[in-house]
Amino acid sequence: MSHTQLRIVVLYADVSGSTRLYEKFGDTIACADIHTCIEILSDVVEQNEGKKIKTIGDEIMCSFYRPQKAAEAAIQMNQELRDASEMGRFQSGEVHIKIGWHYGTGIFRDDDIIGEAPLLAQQVIGMAKRDEILTTQKSIDELPAIIKCTAKFIDRIEAEDGSGEFDVYALPWDDEDSDATVVVGGSEHDITGGFEHRALILRYKDQEFEMDHNKTHCHIGSGDDNDLVIHGVYTSRHHGEIFYRHGRFHLSDMSTNGTGLIHQGDDYVRLHREERMLSGSGTICFGGEPNTDPDAAVQYECVRAEN
Repeated sequence: MSHTQLRIVVLYADVSGSTRLYEKFGDTIACADIHTCIEILSDVVEQNEGKKIKTIGDEIMCSFYRPQKAAEAAIQMNQELRDASEMGRFQSGEVHIKIGWHYGTGIFRDDDIIGEAPLLAQQVIGMAKRDEILTTQKSIDELPAIIKCTAKFIDRIEAEDGSGEFDVYALPWDDEDSDATVVVGGSEHDITGGFEHRALILRYKDQEFEMDHNKTHCHIGSGDDNDLVIHGVYTSRHHGEIFYRHGRFHLSDMSTNGTGLIHQGDDYVRLHREERMLSGSGTICFGGEPNTDPDAAVQYECVRAEN
């Protein structure tokens, strides 16, 4: 392989929740479903003028010379997996992925790519949630207007390669995405039809923690390095996260014991390695249940943006 530095797209697609697949369905079913998923993803890469570089467990690494083809492949990957799930191709019922990609410089070395493109793509996929396509400002700038205008700013982060800060964007792929944007006759029409959150207020004992579109992440757990430290009996050191995405606040569980959610008096719902959008007000319990572990209960209130 040539060691010449090139401008290239590196795209990672990772099976989301693969650990849960193994835990819930066992090795045989999980391995078979992940294998089927990788085959579908590889076919999509080929169809869009890309090349599969390697498979790393439940993750595929591939390259494209044209950013537009990478964007189209990422969208098609999600759509193909949704269709495959509906057709019953997965023994576990359905399989989801998350995608991160970046258009930058890279060097082919044997059966790998090294350099800026894979480093930043790997950092971006580390931020992605289930069903999400994340990319960078540099990548977005290379896309045609009909794709570019749908991109949604997510966050500005520091590059791990020391090159400075860069902006991360999400690309919608589902026609039913509540934040989707369509282009009609050369102009954009927001088809959200819903509302956005202006702020989220968290109340824990005598503390009050407020989030908004500037303060977009809150790490929660029993460890002192969290933004909100919880002293519950069953609270993990790094238990979960609340983050702002697409105009709404979302709760993500990353714990051993799970996270409980009660929305405005509704039934108790337990999340385990899952995420859910927050709305209205209610109680989040990081570990047990509010009546058995009150020291783990946090009150939340979503503040809607004014129209």
